[in-house]
Amino acid sequence: MSLSFPNLLETIQKAKCITIFRHQHPDGDALGSQFGLKQWLQLNFPDKETAAIGMETSDQGSWPVMDKVDDAFIRNSLAIVLDTANAERIDDQRFQTADTIIQIDHHPDPEKFGTLRFIYDDCAATCEILGDFMQQLAQYQMSEEIAALLYKGILTDTLCYRTSNTTAHTLATGAYLASFAVPIAALNRELFDQSFADFCFAGYIRNHVQVVCDHFAYVLLSIEELEKWHLSASKARSFIDEIGHVRDFGVWALFTQRKNEDGTIVYDGSLRSKSITINDLAAQFHGGGHPCAAGVSKLSSPEVDLLLKELSERAA
Repeated sequence: MSLSFPNLLETIQKAKCITIFRHQHPDGDALGSQFGLKQWLQLNFPDKETAAIGMETSDQGSWPVMDKVDDAFIRNSLAIVLDTANAERIDDQRFQTADTIIQIDHHPDPEKFGTLRFIYDDCAATCEILGDFMQQLAQYQMSEEIAALLYKGILTDTLCYRTSNTTAHTLATGAYLASFAVPIAALNRELFDQSFADFCFAGYIRNHVQVVCDHFAYVLLSIEELEKWHLSASKARSFIDEIGHVRDFGVWALFTQRKNEDGTIVYDGSLRSKSITINDLAAQFHGGGHPCAAGVSKLSSPEVDLLLKELSERAA
């Protein structure tokens, strides 16, 4: 099965400069798709100015440095927004000023923005979509570095091909990327091996799980706890998989506390399930995502309590 990309290549060919955006608190799929596409464009269209835009990065794995451009550059650019379901979560709102906007995503029911939209919610990762696109363009060059960036994105979003949305197409795209001498074992170690400090923090997470009605579990991490462990909030939330290995848990969540711009205490959270739909709940709490993997942000303490109640009822 090949995906369809009408007018995408032609639009890229016509653009003089291209900016590439993705969501806030980026994961491996957001960064892998962003930098993989940037390097593919640089390799095949060296006459175009290309920039990867965003203010944040990820602690999981090693990634290139983000680009800095002025407002005029973005206004004159073709903006390609990757792996982002709603415009509010794009990590640089200047994307709205671009001459043309393209949206490429794998989230279900995303907000509609952009002149061209390529939404394939049956794909496990945006890197899978881009890998398919590049595979169709055999006349263009591909490199080991580009393939490795996209492969890392697929690995992180599928948890090494373990998620329920991993399909034959996901595996076939991964095999295509791996054919460019991608160092599979080394990339897995880079992304998933832990330092001793992380190993100890994983134990802390397990020891502080709160279980509700046997099938729902969650962890709340305060600002003080994050400071004690010298962890960013996004890095701490990446430990949510530690909870998901328990057979009894159908739904689980991990929340991190922070100070909002106005000084109030708010919570950001990652939500997961084995098969129960949870992204509709996330959408009601300033978030969204996939049916079994979603995120929420800027929740007050009462909102967290309400969401915990809703998740426990759904898991029961």
